[in-house]
Amino acid sequence: MDSGGRRRIQGIVLAGSFPWNDSQLDRLRPRPLLPVALQPLISYTFRWLQTSGVEDAVVCLNHASRQVRGVLEATEAERLRLAFHEDQMPRGPAGCARDASLVSDADTFVVADSNAIPTVPLADVLETHRASGAVATVVVERENPREWSLRPSRPSGMYVFERRALEQVPAGGFQDIKENLIPHLYRAGEHVAAHVARLRAPRVRSAKTYVDANYLTVASLIERAEAPTGYVRCGEALVHASAHVHPSARLLGPVLVGPDCLLMQHATVVGPSVLGHGSTVAPDAVLARSVAWNAALVGPKAIVDGCILGDDVVIEPNTRLCGEIRVAVRRAEVLPRALAGRTTIRPYFGWWPKPETR
Repeated sequence: MDSGGRRRIQGIVLAGSFPWNDSQLDRLRPRPLLPVALQPLISYTFRWLQTSGVEDAVVCLNHASRQVRGVLEATEAERLRLAFHEDQMPRGPAGCARDASLVSDADTFVVADSNAIPTVPLADVLETHRASGAVATVVVERENPREWSLRPSRPSGMYVFERRALEQVPAGGFQDIKENLIPHLYRAGEHVAAHVARLRAPRVRSAKTYVDANYLTVASLIERAEAPTGYVRCGEALVHASAHVHPSARLLGPVLVGPDCLLMQHATVVGPSVLGHGSTVAPDAVLARSVAWNAALVGPKAIVDGCILGDDVVIEPNTRLCGEIRVAVRRAEVLPRALAGRTTIRPYFGWWPKPETR
């Protein structure tokens, strides 16, 4: 209990990374740090916890996601008080949650998969949990949210556990929540409740679902009454105040244009699409249904559709690209230095504008 007599709640964020068949996206950065609508994927889980008053969280990592800790500690962008637990051996979600709970004096634990973007209010989940008197509450989703006659069919990656539930997880070996812990609680006669989410939580499990998560998040941002801080609404697009969009450029559908982006003459961006910090769409180029990270450059008359462009990627003029992941091979050697926020511009393709014409 805290000083006010309330049961203390601790967040546990599962942030271990596992390869997606050695995909290019895997090699770019750990999954929790993948940018979704220009924010790290894990930040959506942090904000979800914060909005319901959770002040402390343990981030569970493994060998493939160690750099997540360094990034979070360096940015200090989140208001949560963060602790870190590294899984030395494959322990699984339940094993990691159990081990993380040992360093906390909390009574109740909110366990969330950092690869999902929560869409259900945590306050509602906690209310269901408390009212039911359950030892565990599972947030579930329906296969078809429009057909409410169907039974809940799958966990969404969000759970609430009382301490005694996690105490029943074995101290060794791989332990899953869905396959091991929940069935064990049922067999032990414990009450497990379900909270049905009305909206699916986007989950990043592959390159395709990563693109889908960006699409859904951008569409959600556009639907809000107020634009995020630093952005202005341009039809169905949100454009950062520091970006430059040429009067002849077109933004069609849900589009998020980040800081210092440049959309040149007759450039077209078709949504849902995201342009990261310092990215450029050159004259007569088309970027459609794609996610471009920082300092990506789409050359003149190129067409990019349904793609992921990593940091510093350059798409050559007149290129036709569909459904691909592109990773930069050479960085500073080929990119205009202006794309990294510098003032000196290195000509590229012979069409790059001089600084005074930007």
